[in-house]
Amino acid sequence: MDVLTRAADRAAAAVALIPPHERGTEVGQGQGGDTTLVIDRDAEAAIIAVLEEAHAEGMRFDLISEEVGERSFGGGGALVIVDPIDGSRNARRGLPEFAVSLAVTDGPRLSDVRVGLLRHMGTGETVVAVRGEGVMVDGQPMRTRDYRGLWLTVVEGASPRRLTAAMDHLAHASRIRSLGSLALSIEYVALGRLDGLAVLRPGRIVDIAAAILIAKEAGVIVTDEHGIPLDAVADMDWRGAMAVARVPRDVAALTAAVRAALDAGSR
Repeated sequence: MDVLTRAADRAAAAVALIPPHERGTEVGQGQGGDTTLVIDRDAEAAIIAVLEEAHAEGMRFDLISEEVGERSFGGGGALVIVDPIDGSRNARRGLPEFAVSLAVTDGPRLSDVRVGLLRHMGTGETVVAVRGEGVMVDGQPMRTRDYRGLWLTVVEGASPRRLTAAMDHLAHASRIRSLGSLALSIEYVALGRLDGLAVLRPGRIVDIAAAILIAKEAGVIVTDEHGIPLDAVADMDWRGAMAVARVPRDVAALTAAVRAALDAGSR
């Protein structure tokens, strides 16, 4: 946890040094397939520098990160999963909803993630989950909220075509939001700030690993578009759509919306 916290701190410091008008400068293509921006590159470099220090101090692990892909720090069984900036488009435009996502897993499945940390770069808030030990928000136990159904529902991957196809299945939601950061959207549902999430296009392991543990420790259900829990995912190259909510009834409604959006996107 100390290493992950230092990595998030270092990434935040690196981002603060980038002039806002330079954050969105394109500098290549990451191993994940997306365009790499200056903010992605510098945040990732800062995180890797901390991991190199940890390795020099005797820690052994492997790394998978959105930009550099896979890298070994002596092996050892643990895998560090990094998305240096989740919500790059927001960061590029000067919007505050973007985050550093860091997770550590000791096995091949998403259910094996044992530590997850999200640092909201706009507010500085840090949310941490440790498997079996719950969720902490800025060092304090997460506060629970009364759940009254899908009042505020968030969607990600919401192109006009996909969103239009999904809307009939979201009619029971009172309000729709879209943040532009998959990790923060999952986290907000886990914390009760939002009530449900429909991801209308495939996300990746690096985007969700930390957030999924936060959701699980908060008692929130996360499934793929067919309603199958994501705990079973064992492929670090996995890409998939998903639904996130507190009760099975709402998960079912959200998965129907996701399937409709995926069908529309394929046409």
